[in-house]
Amino acid sequence: MKEKRSKRRLRPWVKAVLFIMAFVMVMAVSVTGYAYYKISKASNKAQVSLERGDTSQKRVKAFDPGKDSFSVLLLGIDSRPGETVDEARSDAVLLAAVNRTDKTIKLLSIPRDAYVDIPGRGYDKIAHAHAFGSADLSVKTIENLLNIPVDYVISGNFKAFQDIVDELNGIDVTIKDEGIAKQMEKDSKGKVHVQTGTHTLNGEEALAFVRTRKADSDLMRGKRQMEALQAIFEKSKSISSIPSYDNIIDTLGDNVSTNLSMKQFIGLFPLLSSLKSVDTIQLKGHDYQPGNVYYFELDGPGLEEVRTELRKQLELS
Repeated sequence: MKEKRSKRRLRPWVKAVLFIMAFVMVMAVSVTGYAYYKISKASNKAQVSLERGDTSQKRVKAFDPGKDSFSVLLLGIDSRPGETVDEARSDAVLLAAVNRTDKTIKLLSIPRDAYVDIPGRGYDKIAHAHAFGSADLSVKTIENLLNIPVDYVISGNFKAFQDIVDELNGIDVTIKDEGIAKQMEKDSKGKVHVQTGTHTLNGEEALAFVRTRKADSDLMRGKRQMEALQAIFEKSKSISSIPSYDNIIDTLGDNVSTNLSMKQFIGLFPLLSSLKSVDTIQLKGHDYQPGNVYYFELDGPGLEEVRTELRKQLELS
């Protein structure tokens, strides 16, 4: 005859622990669901498609977005009164080549006045490609110039850059030249006042830092843009920046357009958090002024070196 077992009562402290665990799990699911909702909403607002479709013609083999190394074209759009974003010039043109194997990024800044062959338009400043044919023509121009696939494009106005820097509570950059500091103050009409040295710049100060042109050259301006982008990458990896992601996602939805899908966008977070290095590549060239218009003519051998380095970074044959 089986003995009747008495029900075993849980001790009060065990109940308390189980209750806390259950509460944490429910909160985690809620936060994850909310974050998914926010990213989904922002992604839908920002989503655009390229005319060429999802895969670049520069890709010989099938491209697996979740496994292969990839490139992202970053366009800073300077839309002026009366212009739509698609009609505006790109004031900043940067390419990020991401190597999934090594978990590294190589950044290349292309001078806005670079004299390049724009498909269907002939030779002109690379900044004009966006005005002639929006992101589609910018992508084609960069692919032809660098002989690599451009897998993703992110176009954003400068409000997006400024807001993101502010949400991250500033970024650390070094101002090495007193002339840059003075020009930043002049360009901002006295709103930005900094000295040489390493500073934590807010959004307005950081924007002045990356946009100032008259104190040095287009190449040096590109170096400042890459330094600021490196600082954003580093700050974004910090645990203390996580509370800012909510507002950053809103900013991206309102001020950015991209062909990244929501799934791809979410997939970038763990990759970015595990990055080992973000390095820069520099183009070479010289001033070129055949008439009244100034251009920056790229150095042929130097351009070929950059092409080779980028193809190696992207693990292309």
